[in-house]
Amino acid sequence: MLTAEQLMAESQSRDHWFLVEVTGEHCAPCRAVEQLLLLLKPSLDSRCSIVQVRSEESPEWVSACQIRTVPLLLLYHLGEEVAREQNNLSIAGIRHFLKDHLPFSVEPQVGALLKEGKFDQLRTVLDLMTDEESRTPEVQRARSWLSMRDLELYGSESSLRDTFFDEAITGDWDRVLGSLEVAARTEGLRDLTIALADLIPDRKLVAQWRRKVT
Repeated sequence: MLTAEQLMAESQSRDHWFLVEVTGEHCAPCRAVEQLLLLLKPSLDSRCSIVQVRSEESPEWVSACQIRTVPLLLLYHLGEEVAREQNNLSIAGIRHFLKDHLPFSVEPQVGALLKEGKFDQLRTVLDLMTDEESRTPEVQRARSWLSMRDLELYGSESSLRDTFFDEAITGDWDRVLGSLEVAARTEGLRDLTIALADLIPDRKLVAQWRRKVT
């Protein structure tokens, strides 16, 4: 929670974007919007922060900005209001609002979250995506990656899957495929090794590996 003065000081001091919820102390719709923003937060680029300004604590600013009712969303940059939204405060509406006015993507790169092992944040980002956004190979691979992590496996299969994910974080796909090649010779693990190999983004390398083990 910031005062209007704190918001202006923060916004003017650095090249950063602020999604501001103007809220009221006893406003039930404001609390609902706050929950939506908490859901949206993991999908925001680090160059944009979500903050709240309570209207009762900054009456002069509220008057100067011609704010009549709350909740209201404002987008601030370098001390200036860039845009505002009050009519469509659903998750989809807020995302469209940000996409229309931010100079960068609303969602962080899916591949980066996958590589960094930020799986909870990745799940949130994927859940917020539309069907059209989900059709890209990068997003489809991320969904397959999470599905494999969630798969209930036991014994040697579980060990193989866990080793794959531990090694995959390094991005050394030659090494990862080398480990899978050894596992592919073990009875009962062949199908799993192929499924794990298909999660690797270097499709040319995977194709070469498949020719060796099939």
